[in-house]
Amino acid sequence: MNAAREKWNRRYEARSQAAPATPAFVTQVAPGLLPGSVLDLAAGDGAASLALARLGFAVTAVDIAEVGLARLVGFATAEQLAIQTHCRDLAQPDCLQGLGPFDNILVCRYKPEAALWPQLAAALVPGGLLAFSTFNLQQNERHGFPARFCVAPGELDAIDPGLELLSWGSVMRGDDCFDDYLFRRR
Repeated sequence: MNAAREKWNRRYEARSQAAPATPAFVTQVAPGLLPGSVLDLAAGDGAASLALARLGFAVTAVDIAEVGLARLVGFATAEQLAIQTHCRDLAQPDCLQGLGPFDNILVCRYKPEAALWPQLAAALVPGGLLAFSTFNLQQNERHGFPARFCVAPGELDAIDPGLELLSWGSVMRGDDCFDDYLFRRR
């Protein structure tokens, strides 16, 4: 088993049995998403997926940790929500093959490798939206969060020619520092 999968499975095994809280970014971005389907990338145990399914989106959740996805399925079942889950290693080529297309993609607290961005663009319908929020370098400076997982200023402005940048901003949520982006597939 791969080390990243083992690490994340251990983290999810150690969590309480309570469903995860909805991330503030999801609450902010959800009203502007297109009706229809959402791919929740690096979904974990479903903090964003559950919130989006409650709002009526057809949600597909992808994560490397089967323990996290099993928790998500349990929470969704308890609420009678239908969420498709797929255990995939997002560092592998063609990891999104066979999923999609989607009206929206949500990436929350995860920084995809550069090689994944063309797959993300291709997984969207024309005009589809990609909402992205993850830690920026201020998170590294303030809290020592690993810089390699943080977005640098301007790093994503032109990450893929298939994606048009609609908006960008640096925000504080609690004591954490994020960069939020919204892209549209050309």
